[in-house]
Amino acid sequence: MKNAIYFIGLFFLINSRLSASCGSATCPLHFNNPYGMGLFSLKLSHEYIYQDQIYAGSNRSFVGAIPGHHDEVSTLNQVTAFSLGYGIFDFLGIDLYIPFVNRKHTHIHNHHGEQIPEKWNFSGLGDMTVLAHFSIFNPAGSSGIGLSAGIKLPTGVTGAVNDQTEPAEVTIQPGTGSTDFLFGAQYSRDLFILPNMAQGYSTIPINFSINYKLNTKGTDDFMFGNELMLHVSTAYRFLETAAFLLQVNGRFLEQADAGNTNEPIENTGGKWLFVSPGLKFYFNENLSLYGYFQIPVYQNVNGIQQAAAYNLQVGIQQEINFLN
Repeated sequence: MKNAIYFIGLFFLINSRLSASCGSATCPLHFNNPYGMGLFSLKLSHEYIYQDQIYAGSNRSFVGAIPGHHDEVSTLNQVTAFSLGYGIFDFLGIDLYIPFVNRKHTHIHNHHGEQIPEKWNFSGLGDMTVLAHFSIFNPAGSSGIGLSAGIKLPTGVTGAVNDQTEPAEVTIQPGTGSTDFLFGAQYSRDLFILPNMAQGYSTIPINFSINYKLNTKGTDDFMFGNELMLHVSTAYRFLETAAFLLQVNGRFLEQADAGNTNEPIENTGGKWLFVSPGLKFYFNENLSLYGYFQIPVYQNVNGIQQAAAYNLQVGIQQEINFLN
């Protein structure tokens, strides 16, 4: 009970210092959740992405550089998410991801020669995801091969409006209105050991993962492009209570299908590469706090799009083994 109270208190302390908003942009990070029969995990995470830069292709640009029905200005994204995990067997775990989305969005509406600023500021439940993880090969924790499969459900809000009751574009709603499918594979192994500052040694792991998201038609038959993500990650526990984290993340997004909307799909999709350093602090072996600072080192978007100078994610995780 004491750990649970501490856990919740820390989360709201962090959340109060990262007040902003969230939307369709997400941090492409990979997490190796622990699994074992009877192991339950609860994670609260907070994600901050401020898309206030304009890119055309792989170059910095400016608002309205490519004329359109409306010119994107900025989107301030924030997601607060609850993740619940449970190990049904040593080789099978289930995750439930429940996001709560808040977003501020600004664009300029071009109407008969007039430039009219339009703004939205809304919050709501996002689309929940259920994901199953299968461990195929994992002898003594030295290496492992795993597969994952899941589904994203259309639980999110799709009718958000601004103060003038104008509906937000389907691309910035908290929910997509679609049922999407997720597939993944992962390989991990221990590379070597290094001395640490606690006068001991730490094992340095390496993890490779590939994830694919197959999207279907959602609100007004709009369909987001399918998405491929590649991740390489490692960690170094330099103290008994702290570890350095590092990820390299690649995101490849196909162009969307406009369906029955007037969305400019020529401005959707692209390629991104991120370097994501982080820190993790252990209050004990079952309670930890982490944070990632994600830096885009390469961006190549289709058409003209908003981009962020950096992404932030912080989280707290509590693990409980019901069989011990």
